[in-house]
Amino acid sequence: MITAALLLSLVAQDPAQSLPARARAMLATFPPPREGAVMVTTRFSKDSVWIGEQVELLTAAWFPEELRSRLRRSPTLSAPSLSGLWSIQSANLPVLAETRRVGRQVYAIYVQYQTLFPLGAGRVDAPPAVLSYSVPTSSSFFAPEDRKSVLSRTATLVVRPISPVLAAAVGSGPTASDMRIAWLGPATALRVGIPATVELLVSGTGNIALWPAPEIEWPGGLRVYPERTTERPRVSGGRLGGEKHFRFTVVSDSAGVFALPRVRYPYFDPATVTAVLAQASSFPLPVLPALRGAPRPTPPIVTGVPGVPLASQIVSRAWPLLLLCGLAPVAWLLWRRRRPRGQRAASPVPDAESELRALLHEPTDAGPERVAAALRHRGIPRSDAEQLHRWLVAVARRRYGPSGGESPAAPAIITEVLRRLRRGGAIAGLLLVLTGHLSAQANEAAERFRAGDFAGASERFAAVVERTPDAAAAWRDLGSARWMSGDDAGAATAWLHAFALDPRDPLLRDVWRRNTAIPAEVRDLAPSIPVSGDELWLGALACWLLAWGIGTTTRFRRVGVALGVLAVAAVGIAGLRRYQAARPRALLRVGAGYLVSPVPNAPELGSAPGWTLIDVARQRAGWVLAVMPDGRRGWLPVSAIAPLAPLD
Repeated sequence: MITAALLLSLVAQDPAQSLPARARAMLATFPPPREGAVMVTTRFSKDSVWIGEQVELLTAAWFPEELRSRLRRSPTLSAPSLSGLWSIQSANLPVLAETRRVGRQVYAIYVQYQTLFPLGAGRVDAPPAVLSYSVPTSSSFFAPEDRKSVLSRTATLVVRPISPVLAAAVGSGPTASDMRIAWLGPATALRVGIPATVELLVSGTGNIALWPAPEIEWPGGLRVYPERTTERPRVSGGRLGGEKHFRFTVVSDSAGVFALPRVRYPYFDPATVTAVLAQASSFPLPVLPALRGAPRPTPPIVTGVPGVPLASQIVSRAWPLLLLCGLAPVAWLLWRRRRPRGQRAASPVPDAESELRALLHEPTDAGPERVAAALRHRGIPRSDAEQLHRWLVAVARRRYGPSGGESPAAPAIITEVLRRLRRGGAIAGLLLVLTGHLSAQANEAAERFRAGDFAGASERFAAVVERTPDAAAAWRDLGSARWMSGDDAGAATAWLHAFALDPRDPLLRDVWRRNTAIPAEVRDLAPSIPVSGDELWLGALACWLLAWGIGTTTRFRRVGVALGVLAVAAVGIAGLRRYQAARPRALLRVGAGYLVSPVPNAPELGSAPGWTLIDVARQRAGWVLAVMPDGRRGWLPVSAIAPLAPLD
């Protein structure tokens, strides 16, 4: 029954929607199998094509319904795997194309297809496709299965090269058909110093992913910044094609009419086997003088460097080591309790002098005065250093003097001094490793900001913080770029990120003070304690270690308890900040209506003003399910919100 229901559901599907028209036309030319036999066939849509021309590879499996009803599991079809071909579209699972009657047998035809574009000339041999299935040896459920496989014949495709004459005329142009190219300018005239976006639209039939950027000779007086290229594919009559938008941000330094140049775009047309030239006509771009007297905010200072705080570097890179340091006192206490009582007395190190010189990086022939000076430089008290100096003098007198005898015993203070030197060396090594500067810079974003392209600078700074989330200065610069481009809510969220990483940044505090458009409830989200979360974690660890180190002595036990309480408080505040930073919340950039479903034409449930703080309950392909402050829910596009926490 299950098999029959599955078959009916597959038959009920519209084959025209699951299989392209070109593939269905190919299927009509496939020969039927011998009655009762299982067959798999592989075939290209053409025997020969030009480089870059579209071709389909179709794999069809003919399976008798009578045999299929006896199987315990569905058969598997493995289509050929090819190299040297650009696969633009493929069906991962076989689709039921149709059913046919061959003699007295009813066959189900399952099809896998691939749309390909060859990248080089030569002969392409598609390996055989494999159809595998297992047939039970009897009607018993526990009967063993007989594994069978059916292979198709090898399919061959000849890829013809483009002649040298045509290749020279085409240059780096693509293989396509019916190509059009045109300029798309802004709807209104430009202003001096204000960036605008122009597009060069290329459309046609072919593999749009392989269409190169055109060569453009820009007129003088325009600063041009290439933007992200977008593609809009489409299928017409089984042939792939679409539109490719090459975007540019332009900024004019003077008023006048600038003529965007005529653009030549040659390509090879496989239908006519000729080199065709598509051209975009010259496009006038009027630029008006800058507005006088219009109030514009003074651009804040942008440094153009990520500026990851030292505390964030230490926590992000060495958190396993920090965790071990936090657990070290507990482990030391357990180890000390398990030791026999007679072994708890500190005993001098067998070769204390060698270890002392090694920790101080002093050679064996260094005099006692030099060793004592190194001890004082490393923070050892004067009395301890003088005691060790007298011991080293006695050791030297015994070693190099004329009299023999036993070597003088090391003072009891040597154990404590060696312990302090070991701990100080580990901390110094950790800081040496972790204080390196980041190599990633945001120079291009800063240059765009200073040139007046605030939207382009915002995109570049956003890429920097996505790559380095702990870059406090990059978050601050991102907020400044968003502020200058008119996105006040997005600027506030970026500055809040920077506050969480470096709350004492003077440039950040200045630009936060100057932006009076931020509501009071949003300003309250900034940390009130001028200490970052990572600094709280490190401070808690330092207090914890000091509490154990001081609290072990009876004289300073109260100080140790106070430090322990301070460590717990720091951990609590840092944990609360980490929880708040991870909450999926966002600010509305502008007033927007929230919808009943994530569809642009869906009915509205209500509207919310700009700066509304919302909770994000779910996400779906460019939409978020927002929870309003009054508890009502609705769908909003991602572009309408400025996230306070990274969205999944």
